[in-house]
Amino acid sequence: MTADADDEASSRLLPDSGSTHSVASSFLRSRLFSFGSSTGVSSAVAETSAYTALDRALDHASRPDDTILGAPRRPGSPAHLKARHPHRAEYGALSSAQSLSSCATEVNHPKDEPEADPRLFSHRRRDRFRAKSTYYLKYYLPILTWLPNYSVKAALAGDILAGLTIASFNIPLSLAYARTQIGVPEKYGLLGFTFPQIIYACMGTVPVMVTGPEPAISVMIGQAIAPFVTAGNPSFEEMERRAIMYNGIITALFAIIYLVMGFLRLGFVDALLSQGLLRGFITAVGIVLTFDTLIQALGLSAIAAAQNIPTASAGVKLGFILTNLKNAHGLTAAISFIGFFLIIFFRVSRKRWGKRFPALIYFPDIFLIVVFSIIMSWKLDWYSKGADIVGGLERPNIELKSPLTSETLPRVSEIASSAFIIALLGFFQTAAIAKNIFADPPTNPHVAPPKNPTISMNRELVALGTANLLGMFMFSLPVIGGYGRSKANAVAGARTQLCSIVFAFATIIVTFALLPAIYYLPRATLAAVLGLICIGLLEDFPSELIGYFKMHAWGDLTLVTIMIAITLGVSLQIGISVGIVISLVQIMRHATRTRIQVLARVPGTIDTFRNADVPSHDVADHELDSLEKLHNVLLVKITEPLTFANCGELQSRLRRLERYGTMRMHPSLPAMRSGDQNVVFDLEGMTACDTTAIKVLLAIVEAYRSKGKFVLFARLPATKKMMLLFKRSGLSRLLSYNSHPPAYFSSIHGALEALDECIFETPGNWSPEDEDREIEAMADEDPEAIEEDSIATDIEGSSEGEETVDEKTYLKREMV
Repeated sequence: MTADADDEASSRLLPDSGSTHSVASSFLRSRLFSFGSSTGVSSAVAETSAYTALDRALDHASRPDDTILGAPRRPGSPAHLKARHPHRAEYGALSSAQSLSSCATEVNHPKDEPEADPRLFSHRRRDRFRAKSTYYLKYYLPILTWLPNYSVKAALAGDILAGLTIASFNIPLSLAYARTQIGVPEKYGLLGFTFPQIIYACMGTVPVMVTGPEPAISVMIGQAIAPFVTAGNPSFEEMERRAIMYNGIITALFAIIYLVMGFLRLGFVDALLSQGLLRGFITAVGIVLTFDTLIQALGLSAIAAAQNIPTASAGVKLGFILTNLKNAHGLTAAISFIGFFLIIFFRVSRKRWGKRFPALIYFPDIFLIVVFSIIMSWKLDWYSKGADIVGGLERPNIELKSPLTSETLPRVSEIASSAFIIALLGFFQTAAIAKNIFADPPTNPHVAPPKNPTISMNRELVALGTANLLGMFMFSLPVIGGYGRSKANAVAGARTQLCSIVFAFATIIVTFALLPAIYYLPRATLAAVLGLICIGLLEDFPSELIGYFKMHAWGDLTLVTIMIAITLGVSLQIGISVGIVISLVQIMRHATRTRIQVLARVPGTIDTFRNADVPSHDVADHELDSLEKLHNVLLVKITEPLTFANCGELQSRLRRLERYGTMRMHPSLPAMRSGDQNVVFDLEGMTACDTTAIKVLLAIVEAYRSKGKFVLFARLPATKKMMLLFKRSGLSRLLSYNSHPPAYFSSIHGALEALDECIFETPGNWSPEDEDREIEAMADEDPEAIEEDSIATDIEGSSEGEETVDEKTYLKREMV
């Protein structure tokens, strides 16, 4: 930066109105919106020069004859820091003896600071289009970002090992999901872990996410389609055909729902899921899956199908199990429970000795149990002794066809509502993985992926939708993020999405080459593997239940209880639906509630007001009664932006304050105040408003004016946009009493003084043109940038010898 440029920057940074805000904002604008320098000077030198210019400007502003906001200058101390932030040092900021220029030599700035792509600012439209297309493509295909920067030495071994580890126990699980939960051939469960997995690895933003069929979603799909699959007592072949058709339709609906939500940027809906709803959902699914697994493990599947038990509620299934224990198949039960206890043994051993022997983390216990059961079933001929086996599985054909045909379209309406709820819960589970398993940004830089894009729930929706779009043509099970396998993937050492690609190729090899090898696999072994999933879904429930009691979280506890009770008594779908409805009602109730406070003055102060109903940091509960309340003035604070959603109750809550002076009184009690009061609105929190809110404010002001009362606005965040809205709606005209400027004041104390001195009872000389000039002079700034200290001082604060300030000038100086 040259000397002329340095002087020019210094002159730009000089405060034009005696405000530190103007200095800092000019500096930030010059730093945040500068895309490069044509001088050829390095970025570090440029930053040092910029800081030096800022420090010189502040030093010029803090001379005794030109102090910022009138603060006295202290030796060796920038006046603006002392005056504005007297306790700044307590929070680790600059000490009074430090200047901003000294920070430039102490802060380690990055050596390679990114530069803006010049093509984005080219005068040629073709160059700009090509540049933006490249960035958009990388945005929706993160593999183009992380793969070119992939570190083979640091990440390859961990990704491959993690991918094979996940494959060793998820391939057997996919077989159980397909046949046990949904009733489709096992190959459709395997297909969900093949090519859709690769699609997500290319488009997903969470490095450790492993997508595919999930037990909770499989249970819900099985229950949703069971009434249509078993209607009319069809043959086994017809039931299987119907299950395949309905499964393909649900996968197609998943793809449509996710893609629409992604392109409409509705990723924020993951915030609709409360912790109680998530815990109730997981627990309810765990209960249903446990009962389904027990029926399979005891060899009661045929009897259950004959009595139409798969479509019954969880309570009916429990009664069926207890009634038919005597009919359980001994060999099937022995295989299931022995396999289950072996899995639990290895799991406990891994947890106990994993830190001492890290190799145990990669021990493929489930894979070895599956291989051992296949060998034992083949050698001991378990099938002839009554144990059900997987049998010959048809190798999937890569013949892509759509499940949405003229024959199946009439069936879409039958399961569309269930598919939407299931898809929404699947997205909630995926969002929980992104928030809880992989920190963004990573807390440990040594395990951070190489230049991985920022996690985005909107792009996650697009990635899931595209993966299901491919899966629907193969009639695979729906694909979502799996919490358990993603957590295991992170523990196994995964660094990037390459681990998912390794997992997908391992599944492809098994699906298209090794299916005959699992001919003798007992279904009881698959039930044992599912038992591990049941434990995983239910093991955290007791601790979270205790946590709800400790925190007195009765709302969440009630939601969990309702969902479990409805699941046991009616069905899982109804329980989940009721939980979602309750959660949405809570959100709408919270969003539409008008939050206003009644204020009172803190004794011994002039312009310090607190909520008269709720204790604060400096006013204890027992001190609320000592606050000074004004009987002829109602002080009301609006704490949030006013919109059509939350302004509906403003008038009714205001009338309640008029009657009682507090929100703690029930409206059935007799009135305690006459309601004949002037009103001062503290609008510091009302940073925005819409036309509906303006109409409500107009009605309030008109009602008070008809009674001969005044309405004054204090601490209004006066942006140009809001003031124009007030003017055009006529609100400013209603607030201008007896030809005075509109009653906008910079402080509550100033508004109260205007009422005490009866300023509005004498004629003024204000005209609407004055307001037009005031609005035109405003900068359209963010409301938070308005500084109260930049407002002119009160008339009593003027020093002796100054000219007497007339009412018009006084009110203009008090206007925000």
